[in-house]
Amino acid sequence: MLPETPTPEPIDVPVGAPVFRHNNVHSSQAEPPVASFGLDDSSAVDAANQPEALPQSSHDVHQPVQEAQLAEEQHLEAEDSSEGDSALGSDAASVTTSLSESIYNYRQEHGRTYHAYKDGKYIFPNDEREADRLDLQNHIFRLTFGNRLFFSPLKDPRRCLDIGTGTGIWAVEFADNYPECQVTGIDLSPGQPTLVPPNLKFLIDDAEDLWLYDEPFDFIHARLMAGCFTHWANFFRRAYQNLEPGGWLEVQDYGLPVKSGDGTHLGTDLLRWGQLLCQASMKLGRPLGSECSDHYVEWMQAAGFVDIQVKVFMWPTNGWPKDPYMKEIGRWNQINILEGLEGFCLALLTRGLGWKKEEVDVFVAKVSSDLRNRRIHAYFPMPVVFGRRPIERAGLF
Repeated sequence: MLPETPTPEPIDVPVGAPVFRHNNVHSSQAEPPVASFGLDDSSAVDAANQPEALPQSSHDVHQPVQEAQLAEEQHLEAEDSSEGDSALGSDAASVTTSLSESIYNYRQEHGRTYHAYKDGKYIFPNDEREADRLDLQNHIFRLTFGNRLFFSPLKDPRRCLDIGTGTGIWAVEFADNYPECQVTGIDLSPGQPTLVPPNLKFLIDDAEDLWLYDEPFDFIHARLMAGCFTHWANFFRRAYQNLEPGGWLEVQDYGLPVKSGDGTHLGTDLLRWGQLLCQASMKLGRPLGSECSDHYVEWMQAAGFVDIQVKVFMWPTNGWPKDPYMKEIGRWNQINILEGLEGFCLALLTRGLGWKKEEVDVFVAKVSSDLRNRRIHAYFPMPVVFGRRPIERAGLF
């Protein structure tokens, strides 16, 4: 007999709603709100011994719209949970014309839809509910990165590839910022807008297939792709081969299971959730979370990248931090994870570990309870790793 499912607590939403897609209509005026705090880049971590200093002029590094704090990994003081904070939980109740119709025949599974092209390769849903969550997630990234889209020191990019473009929101914003750059966004699902900047196109493509692009890129961007690839080393080799000499690859991802600075995550269903997802993904042959993000540097080095740098950020699991800026990120991330929790678990736990839908439902309820518990001071590490393809030097003779 299954245990009773806990009743979720009603919660408020953080102030400053993110910009969502609006009927596929592109607007260059849509900017997410950002907290105004002092800029601090001091905790960047070099991932390799650097023979040269990277350019840091205002023309080389993507500047935020306004100065903003960065949510880099740090020791955070927890707010006294006895004070009671009602802002817990979620308010989420919520292409190219040459595509074959078969791409739209999505897999239906446990009430959610999944991509049809290369069916089964991507283990998260692709329905409208997930699309809204992905746009919310983009808002959290902008808050986390001080309103930056990337950290690689680009100089007048001419060709950019966005891998796993999802709803296309990052690609649209990048294309808006760099109108002289030809931007290509690829994904397994056709969920992108049709009214986009003239320098942007979307393709249904699989980054695990042979890359057949006409020209190399000078920037390749991949966000939250952990769990998508069977052989990450192959991905980094292909990216290297398809970059111009001097071009940059940037991977923005997540770590899993969660961490905490005081051990309050130990023994929780929240911790077990991350462990089970990693276990299931390994069984399915597509590692996710820290199983792959912890190895990005070594794989990039093996592929030939140089000037590799790592920045590690953090997303609190709810509003437990005392710091107002980190509290806001935690509140938004709580909504993000609660809304995506069922989708994260369904395919992985049923396909990878053989669970029944009813077992998943009960477990999701337990994890949701932990996500609402401000006495659990957990966070997701959010690494950003970027590196450059070296410029080939002509021989002396």
